Amino acid sequence: MTSPPPAAKPKSKKILPLAIIAVIIIAILLVPVALAGGFTVPVSKLTFNETTGSFTHDTTAQVSTSTVTVYEYYLSIRSRGTVQTTDTDVSSSGGSTNITISLRLTNPSNQTIDLGHTNINGGLGTRSHTIYLSIDQGVKVPGTYKLDIIITVNLSVLGVTASASATITSSFTIS
Repeated sequence: MTSPPPAAKPKSKKILPLAIIAVIIIAILLVPVALAGGFTVPVSKLTFNETTGSFTHDTTAQVSTSTVTVYEYYLSIRSRGTVQTTDTDVSSSGGSTNITISLRLTNPSNQTIDLGHTNINGGLGTRSHTIYLSIDQGVKVPGTYKLDIIITVNLSVLGVTASASATITSSFTIS
């Protein structure tokens, strides 16, 4: 007598891993669209410079507004944070500073939203700051927005401490 042929694996065991992979891919593609409410989002980019020590700063921020895909926004822009700072000429040999940048956004409905603050510690010198605003910060509907950027600087030079504060106000329009 011969033995019966071996039983074939059920197809469901082969399909299950493929189904799981398909669900993960669909979720990755659809979740950003669901969160944003569409395939594109408006992004406003504001840049300004400040110099601690002499506490000079740009009186207005340069503003540009663009529309990007939700994937670019969530995977590239948002992942780096709302406030990004680059030291252009900073040294701790002359002293140290603590900079606080606070953001207040007024939307087209004239509601003010406190976007929190960012602290920067380091040496004295010039820094370039870039602020990205989009759907997560309340920039969603068409209209004119106003951003108040409040800069507070506490510095120490040769054991002497000083403080200063300034506000930069910028407006931008989302269409």
